[in-house]
Amino acid sequence: MVSKKYWLIGICLVLLGLVAGGMAQGVNFRFPRYIPPLKVVGDVANSLTLQDPGGVGKLEKITFQGTRYQAVKLADMINAAGPVNKAEQICLVGLDGFTSVIRAEGIDDCYIAFSAKNGWEAVNLKHPMSSNAKLLNEIVVVSDGSCRDFAFNVIDPDSQLVQITPGQLLTRPLTAFPYPEGKAVVENDGKEYESQVFTKRLVFKLSELTAVNDGENLLVMDEKGNYRLVDDGGYFEVRDNYINYLQPDTRTILERVKGVIVHPPAASITDAYYDAKHYLESGNKVLMVVLDGLTYHQYTSAVANGAAPFLEKIGSATRAVGIYPLETNVGLAAMLTGKTAEESGIAAAGDQVLKVPSIFAEAHRLKKQALLLEAGPKLLETELQPVSSTDQNGNGSADDELFDAIPANLDKGYELFMVRFHGIHDSGQRCGESAEETMQAISATDKYLAEIVSKWPGKVIIAGNPGTSDQLIGAAAKFNNHAMFVPYWRVK
Repeated sequence: MVSKKYWLIGICLVLLGLVAGGMAQGVNFRFPRYIPPLKVVGDVANSLTLQDPGGVGKLEKITFQGTRYQAVKLADMINAAGPVNKAEQICLVGLDGFTSVIRAEGIDDCYIAFSAKNGWEAVNLKHPMSSNAKLLNEIVVVSDGSCRDFAFNVIDPDSQLVQITPGQLLTRPLTAFPYPEGKAVVENDGKEYESQVFTKRLVFKLSELTAVNDGENLLVMDEKGNYRLVDDGGYFEVRDNYINYLQPDTRTILERVKGVIVHPPAASITDAYYDAKHYLESGNKVLMVVLDGLTYHQYTSAVANGAAPFLEKIGSATRAVGIYPLETNVGLAAMLTGKTAEESGIAAAGDQVLKVPSIFAEAHRLKKQALLLEAGPKLLETELQPVSSTDQNGNGSADDELFDAIPANLDKGYELFMVRFHGIHDSGQRCGESAEETMQAISATDKYLAEIVSKWPGKVIIAGNPGTSDQLIGAAAKFNNHAMFVPYWRVK
């Protein structure tokens, strides 16, 4: 019994020695049952929320200043989130607001570890001690800002006012705004008890980024094609890796905002539907001409250079707002239905099936004959089967074949006659929006228009379609003042 007693005491002493030795050497291997979340946000394709030290990347055993850690490389965490363009800075943000900022290009020896004592902790082997922030709750990736499609853009009809990314915004002073989510009321023992619920949102006013007059109209667009006409009374929220618009008074929320237009034009390409409908209901014949790829900027350049004498002759075009996303089929759907991208069901390049009736359904309701002639591939499924022209002579455009098909159909009694030219878009895609070849395409289209309009006995609507392509040289499909506005005419 005595020997067994001493044996048990010996085992306990050994265990105590191991624990004491581990404490003396500084071992940070123990993970508690609850691990608070650590977020990777900012200029990344996918924001991450981590509650497992080994959830992203391989856990490595490292030693720093006598303390041993199980940690994951910071670079592995950033790469898992997918940096957008070139990352310039990494901000390590603690719960108390303490933030250390390091350059993104030198993080090969940077790690993130977790312990019960320090929570999520930066362990940077070669950086100054001040970079080893503790109790982290966010890692903010800040890019060089060159990716306009990822940025929050503010424009007016004539200029680009602001281009800033979510990561860059998170490095600026932001307001912690208590956004009202709602309230509940219950009655107990004849007395009412009320509870209000708020969430903390990091917000800014647009006037903090650029000059905005009191009561100024703002057109806010999201990435799905929704938009709201608002004033500067609302807030913009930075959430993870995107921007939201919030109006607490009306509880309006527009998520994933792509950009804002300051003092936007009153006209929109959706007006084409309503103008055509009005003309048909008034007993007029209507010619609708859609010019794919023609922006207001291109139109003014062409007129100034003498490349569009007919368009100059019929009078100055109205500057109209296009629809985001900037895809040819999205813009065409807006003109045919009068609806936003989300309402029409055409919100991406591959979408074809409309969710709402088009102007062709309206013509059918009014017992009006309609025809759609178009160059290039069929873009949308509508109530009317289009007649498509193809490039038979190999000159890079089907517009000349389309033009040749028009005269034979002008006197067939159609009351809604729609023509869609595609040559300006084709040239812009190959060569750039301001290239000589594109100006020649505009000039050729101008001649076609002069001939067609002179022979049409009714009302005429001509509209540019801002749809572009990611492959477009010189005018990428981005939210900017060149791409977002198109010329619009009502003739006769």
